[in-house]
Amino acid sequence: MADLVPNPLLNQLYQYWRSKRGTRRMPRRADIDPLEIPADIWPHTMLLDVIWESAGPRFRYRRVGEVFWRETPHDPTGHFIDEVLPEQVGYRRYVVGIYEEMARRRAAMYTASSFTLEGRPEPAVTQRVSLPLSNDGETVNMVLAAHAFEHGILTRDMALARATALTETARVILED
Repeated sequence: MADLVPNPLLNQLYQYWRSKRGTRRMPRRADIDPLEIPADIWPHTMLLDVIWESAGPRFRYRRVGEVFWRETPHDPTGHFIDEVLPEQVGYRRYVVGIYEEMARRRAAMYTASSFTLEGRPEPAVTQRVSLPLSNDGETVNMVLAAHAFEHGILTRDMALARATALTETARVILED
């Protein structure tokens, strides 16, 4: 399964998650030790609380690595992702949809997408792993996620502001 996550940083976090899972469907939050996660991965990671509502799950930032907000004045910790992510080219719906699928399947996922940028011939690329955590072994109550952004000299927010189209390039269920 290692080749299903081509980005080395993301694959390293996925392998860590697998080692903590053992024979269970998914590990608990208590199994994840931040000191065991390599320092070069930590800025790319986030923890999300999963709040199950009648309409489905919502996702609230509990811990957000600096690559997600270092170029903006607001740390999103404590806010729901559907209140924070931009709607540009369907980005918010796309990302929320990934987490919803992961939570419902109770399965790790790898996804990648590219953005067509106004005035630039090369796309901006984002790869991500979404890894479920569960205190009871059945219901996903947290997500350990990591993203790798390839936007050239643009920040993530600048790239999204210039995006004219979003295309998913990969969606892989890693554990089902």
